Amino acid sequence: MKKNQYILVLFLCLSMLSRKHIYAQDPTPFADQNVDDLGDVSDEFQETFFEALKQKGIENHELAIAALNKCIGMEPTQAILYFERGKNHVALKKYDLAEEDFLKTLSLKPNQEPVLEALYDVYYKNRNYEKAEEIVKQLITFDLQYKEDLARIYTVTKRYDLALELIDELDTEKGGDIYRDQLRDRIYKLSGNEKGRTDAIEKKIASNPTSEADYLKLIYLYSEQGETKKAYDTALKLKEINPNADEVNLALYKLYLEDGKTDDAIGAMKNVLKSKKITPKAKHRVLNDFLLFVDRNPQYEGQLEEAISIFDSQVTDANIYQKLAGYFIKKGIKNKALPYLKKALENDPENIEIIKSMLLIQLDTGAYENAETIASSALELYPSQPLLYLTHGVALNRLSKFKDAIEQLEIGVDYIIDDTKMESDFYQQLGEAYIGIGNTTKGQQYIEKANALKVQNNK
Repeated sequence: MKKNQYILVLFLCLSMLSRKHIYAQDPTPFADQNVDDLGDVSDEFQETFFEALKQKGIENHELAIAALNKCIGMEPTQAILYFERGKNHVALKKYDLAEEDFLKTLSLKPNQEPVLEALYDVYYKNRNYEKAEEIVKQLITFDLQYKEDLARIYTVTKRYDLALELIDELDTEKGGDIYRDQLRDRIYKLSGNEKGRTDAIEKKIASNPTSEADYLKLIYLYSEQGETKKAYDTALKLKEINPNADEVNLALYKLYLEDGKTDDAIGAMKNVLKSKKITPKAKHRVLNDFLLFVDRNPQYEGQLEEAISIFDSQVTDANIYQKLAGYFIKKGIKNKALPYLKKALENDPENIEIIKSMLLIQLDTGAYENAETIASSALELYPSQPLLYLTHGVALNRLSKFKDAIEQLEIGVDYIIDDTKMESDFYQQLGEAYIGIGNTTKGQQYIEKANALKVQNNK
């Protein structure tokens, strides 16, 4: 029995490690509880408790609770039993019962950090912020890092000034932190205090004038607020600190463009696109901005193509290729659009919009064999899309595969719903296909139906 009692103590200690706070370094609750503290527990108690741990481990929480209830009947003053039962109740989302168990645990063995934290989680999940605040203030006595949790409660309950005070305190006590910076930004956005947001970053720059990240934040904030001159001046200060900083080009590009310094903007854009430090998403945004600029200023189309060639070797985003293709389609330069649609389709092969655009361009540019292949494959993915049958039928007609065209067109026409224009196109292609196989009479009937619909559409 002595051996079993030592094993029991080990299980008791291990069972408390499941919800250890990420920052807490205190011993687990009851870890100091030895055999004498437990008393002379019976073999039946030990076996039942082991069964509860086993059932909890395999997520049979109802059976674990049943075993713990039996243990409580035998040893009603053992705090560990209520804590374990509470954790099982949490797993079953029975938060009221879990709260009762955690409070009972604390009444038997007060001021245990993991028990308080478990209780805090229950209150927070139930949005009982008043009680959660009370508990987290107790947790702060164990570790100042819990101030972040309190700041989160203050944020949810719209006590923004108190939340910011706590974040500032933690920065002073523990140094800066990315999570707290994000929380601070969120508070400023929620409160609408944009000036406070910029003031905070300006203050940080004053205390650490070499922090490139803070300069970039300030540049973006000024830009969002329409303070273009301030954003531009801040970007120039960053350039003075580090002339080779890739990120400064990301900021200056847009500012140069808005200020009419197009050559400087293009130079900054090229530096952004060549950079190995700047993310593809940010590069995508810059290229898209320039795409819109060139749309209004077509004299810079040569620079756009040069920028695309720099970007082309790095991008795997179908969306940017689709936008590039759309630009050339809009300009009527379809042969330039086609390579970008191909790349878009390579990166997103099941995108129906890209497939449709690709097929229409291929038909317009006479790439009928490619159109036939793509339409055939697309119909395996989207067997109820009438446009795919129509484009497939057109490609087959152009390749003089009239019987195959008839088969595809007759299937596809049944999928049309309230689209007389497309219906007319189907009949036109069916007429051409039947004439192609020598059935001129039926072919003319379809063409007449197509023409009748055209007249109807033109009314």
